[in-house]
Amino acid sequence: MAALVSCLTNSYGRFGPVAAIEHIRDAGIDHLELNIKNHGVPSFFKETPLLTEASTAEDIAHVKDLLKQHHVKLSSCNITTGNPLDPEIVTKTKRKLDLAHQLGVRLVVGGAGEIEQESDRDTLYQHLREIGDYAGEQGITYCFETHPGICVNAAGMLRTMQDLDHPNLRLNFDTGNINYYNEHANVLESLHEVITWVKHVHLKDSYCKFKDWNFAALGEAGGVDFLKIRYILEDHNFEGPYSLEIEGIEGEPELTLEEHHNRVKQSVVYLRECGFFE
Repeated sequence: MAALVSCLTNSYGRFGPVAAIEHIRDAGIDHLELNIKNHGVPSFFKETPLLTEASTAEDIAHVKDLLKQHHVKLSSCNITTGNPLDPEIVTKTKRKLDLAHQLGVRLVVGGAGEIEQESDRDTLYQHLREIGDYAGEQGITYCFETHPGICVNAAGMLRTMQDLDHPNLRLNFDTGNINYYNEHANVLESLHEVITWVKHVHLKDSYCKFKDWNFAALGEAGGVDFLKIRYILEDHNFEGPYSLEIEGIEGEPELTLEEHHNRVKQSVVYLRECGFFE
């Protein structure tokens, strides 16, 4: 069975999810990980969001029409919202889970949160269990992103998963973020350590240097051994979604739509060479 390979909509930069929906089939794949953004908060990638937590039923219908028109399906939604230690973020996250449910996805990616002092951990865990319970009611699994906080590295991920022990809380493993946020991490060793809990993957290439924002087309930097990544995951019966993520290179000029799309196409070709497609 072929793996499910998708593309995170922020891979199209400021051109956003509409461009991704319109062009992704030309790149050789037909699934997307759709961002549901924060209402009224400017995006890092400067795109106009299709959906936020303030979106309506009409907005959902519009997205479904766009997907149907271009014969694209959703693999998952990215509902990164903020730090779930804040009760307001929990409320917004639940609203985004409602929208993801209306779109028919079974997986979402979002933050696990941060604590400034160990005494905050119990509160954060309580809020994460609340999110997990709510996701479960919607038939959704919430996957923690590899971001600063309690899931920034393999040790933190393991502790969080073991402490929470919740069936609807799992991991999104990001192959680029492990080294970006951790000075002495090893991508393959980190994945080996947490593989039991991985339900979603972001495929992102880099030079594997700390705080080095160089996330161009997969295979271009060459720091991540995607063939070995595939072997590790397949050995544990993981079939996707593998969501390719291309966040660009710090300091480079703004790319055209064609340049963004070419990076996606180049990445799909590379993944095919690595055996992610039959």
